[in-house]
Amino acid sequence: MSEHPIILMRPGAANDRLADRLEAEGHEVWRWPAFTIDLPGAADAERVAKRLENLDDVEMVVLPSPASVAAVAHWVREWPEHVTLATVGEGTARVIRAAWGDDVKLLYPEGDAEHSGSEALWELVMARGAPSRVLFLRGQTGREWLPSQFRSIGSDVVTLCAYVRVPLELSSTDLRTLLLATVGPSPVVYITSTDAVDALMHAVRPVTGARSWLVRGTAITIHPRVVRRLEEAGFKKIVVTSTDDETVRRHILESLDDAS
Repeated sequence: MSEHPIILMRPGAANDRLADRLEAEGHEVWRWPAFTIDLPGAADAERVAKRLENLDDVEMVVLPSPASVAAVAHWVREWPEHVTLATVGEGTARVIRAAWGDDVKLLYPEGDAEHSGSEALWELVMARGAPSRVLFLRGQTGREWLPSQFRSIGSDVVTLCAYVRVPLELSSTDLRTLLLATVGPSPVVYITSTDAVDALMHAVRPVTGARSWLVRGTAITIHPRVVRRLEEAGFKKIVVTSTDDETVRRHILESLDDAS
């Protein structure tokens, strides 16, 4: 059994699926999803529900993350034929297909995480042509780059809060475990967004020395943008991976071997 904890920070079932496998192989896994997902407050939920009742004037709906898909599936059982869904990578595209079937119109950049993201999706939009009205369904915060790009080419853009992200907050048990761990080997951290980096650093603040212990470990991530944020946070050992569980698992195990 490795003495290096493995910290997994994805939200939802994907995190638990990978954690279950690593634990079955004898590894110490800390399930620390960077955010938990909930439906928005009553006012926002009413706005989303009302907007989704009639999509006759909407040409494209952008669902930027698996969390947005899970939230919107609460309201939408099927999409009108004239609506194209768009997302920023293959991972969320698979979640969209699972939610609404293979026949839904879907625009997304193919390939690994380095070739995905808002910029890659934008290249596809430019090749396709400007949609008349675009509906963004996302969390309470998000990058404004993509909505602003749509506006720059004349699309009418509507942005709604479809879910609320609640940042990681460590329990008293988690904090005690973390405190004891800071005198031992540093962890391998799988972390997939810039916001998750910030959530992690905020969550460990109550434990003296926890931040320096974390950044001595290895961070595994999926996109160059997250690499930059990890470097800013102080990580020196960073591995870029694709999003499928088997590849992530392989990189985690290789990082454990390298740290031993």
